[in-house]
Amino acid sequence: MTRSMGEIKSLALIHGWGGDSRCWRPLLEQWQSIAGTFAGPIVNIDLPGFGARIHEPWPQTETLLAELEAQLPQDCLLLGWSLGGMLAVQLAERSKRIGSNKVRALVTIGANGRFVATEGWPAAMPETVFTDFCRAQREAPAKNMQRFAGLQARGDSEMRGLLKTLKAEVPSVVPQSWSQALECLGNLDNRALLAVPAVPTLHLFGEGDALVPVQAASALEVLGASCKVIPQSGHCPHLSRPAQVAQIIRDFVGNSLRESIFGYASNSAAPLEKTSVARAFGRAAASYDAAAHLQRAVCRELLSRAPEHRSPRRILDLGSGTGYGSELLRKRFPDAEIIALDIAPQMLQFARAHRPVSNAYVAADAEQLPLADACIDLVFSSFALQWCYRLPQLFAEMRRVLAPAGDILISTLLPGTLRELEASWAAVDDAIHVNRFLPESDWHGACVANQLQTTTAVEQRVLHFDDVKSLMRELKSIGAHNVNREAGKGLLSRAKLRKLTEAYESERTDVGLPATYEVLYLQLAHSAAAASALDAVAPG
Repeated sequence: MTRSMGEIKSLALIHGWGGDSRCWRPLLEQWQSIAGTFAGPIVNIDLPGFGARIHEPWPQTETLLAELEAQLPQDCLLLGWSLGGMLAVQLAERSKRIGSNKVRALVTIGANGRFVATEGWPAAMPETVFTDFCRAQREAPAKNMQRFAGLQARGDSEMRGLLKTLKAEVPSVVPQSWSQALECLGNLDNRALLAVPAVPTLHLFGEGDALVPVQAASALEVLGASCKVIPQSGHCPHLSRPAQVAQIIRDFVGNSLRESIFGYASNSAAPLEKTSVARAFGRAAASYDAAAHLQRAVCRELLSRAPEHRSPRRILDLGSGTGYGSELLRKRFPDAEIIALDIAPQMLQFARAHRPVSNAYVAADAEQLPLADACIDLVFSSFALQWCYRLPQLFAEMRRVLAPAGDILISTLLPGTLRELEASWAAVDDAIHVNRFLPESDWHGACVANQLQTTTAVEQRVLHFDDVKSLMRELKSIGAHNVNREAGKGLLSRAKLRKLTEAYESERTDVGLPATYEVLYLQLAHSAAAASALDAVAPG
């Protein structure tokens, strides 16, 4: 399926300190892999004092930003490298603030929140090193630029060829204005802007960057920024591996701008890795059924909400697990084609061996469905989608594969789930021990933004356990234990278990220790307007 690029119609690029617009040539040669739907111009900007503008003085920062903003094309994807990336962050904010809205999305390469380290921001160049570098630039600019070329190439697996390219592009006479540009780089501080990005933004870092340490990516992620580290690259991945960078940018534009089109986007990073989820459930395949009492009850309740007089021809059991839901669906709809899809291949293997009722078994992520448009009459998903945090993309995919008259049935979990366990852990330490669940408003908002007619219901279910160990053993048996990135690692010590037990005992009732689950049921269909549009393109 061809993905729309939304309102992006052009491209603008800003180079880093010590280079010029020629640095983008390798990436632009790969641009055909990205630019299929870009109808507008490509504007490759030289900064004052660099490239074709080498004789121009370096202006004050506010003057520079105003000048650069005037050069940007409308509805652009803005790419900035190093100093250019830090200026690009400022330009995106300025574009939004003054109402020109020229910048629709932003990608930075090798650009830190602050280039020079300071108190509270150690993931940057030490201040003494930067000061010495500035002095060398004033006193022996030509020699310093050769050194700088080496720093840019360091840490890259293509260092030898990259170093040759960088040295060849150093001008024979280095203007003094470059020292003023260096001062600008040292003074820029984008940390506040990165915490609340003006547009969809991605920050790329080289794993071996000698100028912007890779630890900056983690520091930016703490602020809420989206970052990606490119292995075996230094400060110039767009020069050393342009095809890989082009692919990353294409994927970013396709995903983030699709969210923008549907009017609902979240800047919060997912608190877990999907690979961790897949491993956890894969390991639980054999033990899942014996412990999944709540899961089976909710699955039955969800199926009871299916429309009475529908006979779906093709059903997607999304997050099918061990096949319990598929088995219920087969009894209810004996003639339907059932596709069992799960992120954990071991779950699919178990289902195929023990509940061979589906017509196909597909290992895939719910946010990237390998299915044709408008091919599914019923999407059924019970207790699987709480592991998805990109709800706009999730519902865009379900909407895409849903037939015009199709239905979607979902059960998932809301905040407040396992609140007793969470509160008890809070008395032990500050680590995250319970998986984060998105609020009902996020689910409803993503559905509405994707033109899905939505009916919701919330149900509270409470299980009881003899002790804390029994609860934690059950969570592990069904693969639902803590897989957060921020989760504490290692074995649970006796001291911590004792504190946890003591804290949880305050919740005990006559029937045992409670574990509350807040369950959300969603019944979805195409809105009337969307269904009419799909009728015109749906296969016969």
